[in-house]
Amino acid sequence: MQKWTNFIKYISAVFFFVISILTVIVALFLFREFSKAPEITRESLVDSLTSRIYDKDNNLIATVGNEHREFVSSEDIPDTVKDAVLSIEDSRFYSHVGLDPKRIVKAVIVNLSSGSSREGGSTITQQVVKTSLLTSSKTYERKLQEAFLSLKLESKYTKDDILEMYLNKIFYSDNQYGIKTAAKYFYNKELKDLSIPQIALLAGLPQQPMVYNPYDNPEAAKDRRNTVLYAMYNNNKITKAQYDEYINVPIDDGLINKNSSNRQLQTISNPKYGAYIDFVVKEIRSASIFSEEKDPFSLGLKIYTNLDPKLQEYVQTMLDEQHTPMRPHASQASISVLNTKNGLVEAIGGGKNYKYGGFNYSIDAKIQPGSSIKPIIDYAPGIEYYNWDSQTKFLDTPYLIAGTNFYIQNWDRAYHGNIAMRNALAMSYNIPAVRAFESVGFERSKYFAEKLGINITSEVPTTAIGGSVDNVSPMQMAAAFAAFGNEGVYNKPSSIVKVIDRYNNEISGIKPEPKRAMNASTAFIITDMLKDVLTTNGTSPNGKVAGFDMAGKSGSSTFDDSAAINYGIDVVNSTKDSWMVGYTTEHTVAVWQGADNLDSAAKALSQEQDETTQLIMANVMSQAHNNTPPEQFKVPDTIEKSGSVYYAKDRNTETDHLYAGTSLDAVYQSKISQKNREDRLLAEQATQIARILPTAPTTKKTTTTNKSTTTNRSTTTNKSTATSSTTRRTG
Repeated sequence: MQKWTNFIKYISAVFFFVISILTVIVALFLFREFSKAPEITRESLVDSLTSRIYDKDNNLIATVGNEHREFVSSEDIPDTVKDAVLSIEDSRFYSHVGLDPKRIVKAVIVNLSSGSSREGGSTITQQVVKTSLLTSSKTYERKLQEAFLSLKLESKYTKDDILEMYLNKIFYSDNQYGIKTAAKYFYNKELKDLSIPQIALLAGLPQQPMVYNPYDNPEAAKDRRNTVLYAMYNNNKITKAQYDEYINVPIDDGLINKNSSNRQLQTISNPKYGAYIDFVVKEIRSASIFSEEKDPFSLGLKIYTNLDPKLQEYVQTMLDEQHTPMRPHASQASISVLNTKNGLVEAIGGGKNYKYGGFNYSIDAKIQPGSSIKPIIDYAPGIEYYNWDSQTKFLDTPYLIAGTNFYIQNWDRAYHGNIAMRNALAMSYNIPAVRAFESVGFERSKYFAEKLGINITSEVPTTAIGGSVDNVSPMQMAAAFAAFGNEGVYNKPSSIVKVIDRYNNEISGIKPEPKRAMNASTAFIITDMLKDVLTTNGTSPNGKVAGFDMAGKSGSSTFDDSAAINYGIDVVNSTKDSWMVGYTTEHTVAVWQGADNLDSAAKALSQEQDETTQLIMANVMSQAHNNTPPEQFKVPDTIEKSGSVYYAKDRNTETDHLYAGTSLDAVYQSKISQKNREDRLLAEQATQIARILPTAPTTKKTTTTNKSTTTNRSTTTNKSTATSSTTRRTG
């Protein structure tokens, strides 16, 4: 018995020793975390925070965020307002100590049962701490600091003080902050003059300001308002009769009419910067690091961008005034300029007479890319995965779209036999592009394009020539082509150089990291061929800047036959969308002109207007370089020559699992590519020998046909139909 007693004492001693050690460790850990918590000051709790946007020269170009806030003291806040806010946000506000365990447990149960974050456990005190002193990251350090600071805040200030801070701080959408400001903005009333349904709307807005904005989502706003009214009834702040009456009040009762223009409160130093600021705002709002923020611009950020103010004003002025080299027309246009090496956007012409908050044709438009898509989904995948080179041959012979009576046509309405890729791409012939697309296989093209930020979902033949439903924005096209000029490295287009928080710390993780989209050899071979596009041997000689080593691709789309019937448009000689994307080692420029909406024949581009797209690109390219020639494109170490033709020593094997064992097997096709190169080299050598030794026996000429194309001499079995208009594509 004594031994058992001693054993129990020993175990107890060990247990208490371990507990003591753990207590000390936890205490030290908590002390460390609490010591890192920021100081609570009146200034940090109530000061208005404004985010500022700067250009590449660090000049302030816009202020965004807490630009409109009127302060209201606690004694001037009506009890009905307090009742509504506390009923929906924190009904035990006056009884808890800054944390509400009962609320936390309830939120956990509700969220676990629903499988989503439907209810929050934060008190009003915690929300003041979070929005004033901390970030919205969901780390354990931040949660501990939030709890510690909430208790500290409660000990330092009265409940009325904390509620006053909250009601002056919260965001109500449309850049309105504080409940007094919101009352004037939505109802043009003082708080004391609001009706209870109006108060309930304002009380419910802060949970999701964009979702419950009555101008944008009146039904959602009404549901949220009624939820607040029920909470007030449940907390005995209104009677059942009042509740029944108020839920039937129209949501727009007393609401001030506002259009989109007078809902914008951003201060922009130059109206010509509107399209660029619009891009910055959208990029910040969509950044994953700010996903928990109701309005990241309320955080007092300093946002440093790559905006070139001189170039920005130049491109927007060109669109607004439609001056040379533009030709005035009734349709729309956009210009996107970015840095080839890092994807940072330098200028955005968002559309003619663009105003901030409008439809930005550079980033919002989804347009048929026409032939400008050919390098991306037709030819580059074959170079990357099959080891094609610029002399790989494709049959340019009649091509009937399977299941239809329509033929794919070239822009010159002619056929060119067994044609080399270089010539087919430079002259933008459609039939070779379709056969190249089929040769690499839809899944392979799709995989390659996705790495360049382009999504394709349709494998019909017209996808190969930009005629499918997978439309793109000019900014997307600029970024994709920039990868060709950046040795195969893709950068998602971004305006952001860096972002500094209110404590002068740089925020990381906003701009996406560069990604290798293709081998440097593929990028070089495509670039080498696209240089021909800008010559008299290509479709876009007017896109060339004298003395610049540059490459590019044009594209266009036509109207369907209904346009001829409904609006009298000449669908053969008119253009719906006109593209030109050009790049150097330093800058990439994408220009689009076209019909924003089809409501008259005036929206069609004439041939002369279509041709100006090339001139605009060349003009802007020259401006971007300050008329100084850029560095030339470098030949990668992975490139060799076979005769006069560049080819890659490396081959990307990532897609070898696709179509394995079929005629589209990448290993099989790469062997064909190598055999064709060897045959061409022998033929070239035989020709040279014949020139040097004319009396030598004649060597029978070897005729090589790329077997990757012979498998596609029959028409596709895809049963999708196409209209006659989709077969009329120009370069």
